[in-house]
Amino acid sequence: MYYIGIDGGGTKTAFGLFDDYGKCLYQVDYPTCHFLQVGFDGCAKLLKKGIEDVVKHFPDSYQQLLIGIGIAGYGNDKVIREQLESHIEKELKGYHYVLTNDMHIALIGALNGQDGIAVVAGTGSIAMAHVHSQIYRSGGWGYQLGDEGSAYWIGKQVLNEFCKQADNRQPRDELYNYLLDYFTIENPYEIISVIHDMKNERTDIAALAKICSDFADKGHSVCQDILKQAGYHISQLVKGLLPHFEKEKRVTYYGGVFQNAIFKQSFCSQLPDCEFIEPIHNALVGAYMFARLSL
Repeated sequence: MYYIGIDGGGTKTAFGLFDDYGKCLYQVDYPTCHFLQVGFDGCAKLLKKGIEDVVKHFPDSYQQLLIGIGIAGYGNDKVIREQLESHIEKELKGYHYVLTNDMHIALIGALNGQDGIAVVAGTGSIAMAHVHSQIYRSGGWGYQLGDEGSAYWIGKQVLNEFCKQADNRQPRDELYNYLLDYFTIENPYEIISVIHDMKNERTDIAALAKICSDFADKGHSVCQDILKQAGYHISQLVKGLLPHFEKEKRVTYYGGVFQNAIFKQSFCSQLPDCEFIEPIHNALVGAYMFARLSL
């Protein structure tokens, strides 16, 4: 038996072929399949393309193949869920697959199927808990309604600071000058057109989180405050799930924002009663495990 695990996040979509022993035989990455960025049809077509890529490299796998798919945006909204299911079913006709959201596979992989909480601070933000075979979630409302503490949220705060400095509501500093160069603009008001013309606004704004992190590490006080606030917001996602646990509050985490020490310290300081553990497996392995568990 062969398994394809698919981790369809907000930034990229990873495909991995696994054998019965959990060994990854092949992996390939594609752009995001998030329906908000590529549409429902684009999401389904990208999934099919990636699967065909894997099968092309291992044609024998097609005869005994089960696919575990975790994609961003597949959740509690019935209309969105049915749209995704309909388009994916059309494109993946003939394949055997099981479908869930990207946070679920991250949870399975990070905790190796055990009870606990997994929180993601990447392009978006969400936390999910596994307790006695039950799944609970906190956050994951999307960038239009929430995603506080995410890379997108951090990027928006950086842009907000740029606008304040342009107005002289805050003193202009090296961050202001850096962003003028970054966006190749001379007049600060040109940034309005730059943002409007972004093809992938969510991803492009989220990329500014790395700039915030770099400036914070160099001592920029506003960027440090932004990251501290982000850490606080992400900790609140975890706090919303803690009432489901009587003891052993294990928390693990994913996402590029956690690479910043200022953010991470702020996050951890809000949760003194939790045990923090490194993810045991990544979300791609979680997708493989999800497929196996469905048998």
